[in-house]
Amino acid sequence: MLASIVKETQMDFNTLLLRLGLDPGNFSNRLNEPIRTDDGFIYEVEQECSDRACVHCGSSSVVVNDHDTVEINCSETDHIRDVLRIRKTRFRCKSCGRTFTPAVRGIERNSRTSSQTLGMILKDFRKAITFKDIGIRYSLSTARILQIFDENIRHVPRRRLPRIMCIDEIRFSSDQDQHYCCVLYDFETGEIADIIRSRQLAYLDEYFSSIPERERSQVRVFISDMYDGYATARRRHFPKALHVVDLFHVVGQMSAAVGKVRVSAMKRLDRKSVEYGFMKRYWKLFLAKRENIPDGFYSSRRTGEAWHYDDLLFQCVLKDSCLLEAYNALQDLYRYRDSHYSFKEAYDFVDHISGRLLLSGNDELEKAGRTYRKWIGEIANGLSYSQSGRRYTNGIAESVNNRLKTIIKAAYGYSNFERFRKRALLIITYKKEQG
Repeated sequence: MLASIVKETQMDFNTLLLRLGLDPGNFSNRLNEPIRTDDGFIYEVEQECSDRACVHCGSSSVVVNDHDTVEINCSETDHIRDVLRIRKTRFRCKSCGRTFTPAVRGIERNSRTSSQTLGMILKDFRKAITFKDIGIRYSLSTARILQIFDENIRHVPRRRLPRIMCIDEIRFSSDQDQHYCCVLYDFETGEIADIIRSRQLAYLDEYFSSIPERERSQVRVFISDMYDGYATARRRHFPKALHVVDLFHVVGQMSAAVGKVRVSAMKRLDRKSVEYGFMKRYWKLFLAKRENIPDGFYSSRRTGEAWHYDDLLFQCVLKDSCLLEAYNALQDLYRYRDSHYSFKEAYDFVDHISGRLLLSGNDELEKAGRTYRKWIGEIANGLSYSQSGRRYTNGIAESVNNRLKTIIKAAYGYSNFERFRKRALLIITYKKEQG
């Protein structure tokens, strides 16, 4: 009977250690009951020390020096904390005089985390949670989690440059060289191909020059905003790629001009006028598509009169010729953006609208007109449809950028660019490869 009980206990003991990702051969059998804690259990074991060869000189002439107890984090899930309390023996070598403790297979030397728990932490690096939250899951400090990340995630490879490549920037830090980092996206898959430390031309040149010309030649479409550095990089490194300026930035340029012209026109009005109050309070309506203006009424607090939003907006833009020109130009851009046009039709439209802006006599509108004239071909590429019937935009970049900003905010800012790059790629690009 006693032999049966001992055998059953030994089986339970071995199953426990195997479940914790450890080799039972490392330990002597213990009959102690696990100690229950608020969030898990403490399992007490004693290290097996049959192999007593000195790790320094290889001599087998060793004696027991003392004993020590260490606690190893062996959590099996991210919400239960299991601890393995190991009684370890420290030996002293008679030959070299040095002391040592035999290693425990499944636990790195000087580590307080089992290989199994370490593996779970590494998987969590692909989830959209902060380093701090990962530390809380496994009862480890944020500093320790960062150390695990840096020690184990030494390199995250870039993706191959995509056939249709979107390039955009995201605000990263206040450091001049890293104020805006540059993100490369795959238009067709929505994945991040890579993140470049800075959007400055020197960094772009260095990065793209390191990529074989054969790979760069496979990029057929290069989608960007109206930043001169991107245009130069495209000419130098992707001369055969079609350069497309994303319409989001084209419309954004005009929206910014409308906003400034609206403020200028508003300041020339009587502060007590209904137009002044409407232009100040409902400024977003001046940037909206005409058909998206809500079916509502604006009431004057002074007179009690009411005007439909659409009618009052039109009444406001008629007060200033520059505001009327800016508003009409923005509405024209909305209509062209939502329609199907050939490249020639799109080119003629950009040429026409830039000419109107250049003749407006307003500094802000003339500035927008010069920008459109400078980028006329690239904007026309964005407005027109390809032979396959698709329009190339940076919409995927804008969407993923929001996720990147969330990663930065959730971690309370990343001062280490390489750490941010690796974490972002793991979360967005490599997450689905998690096994």
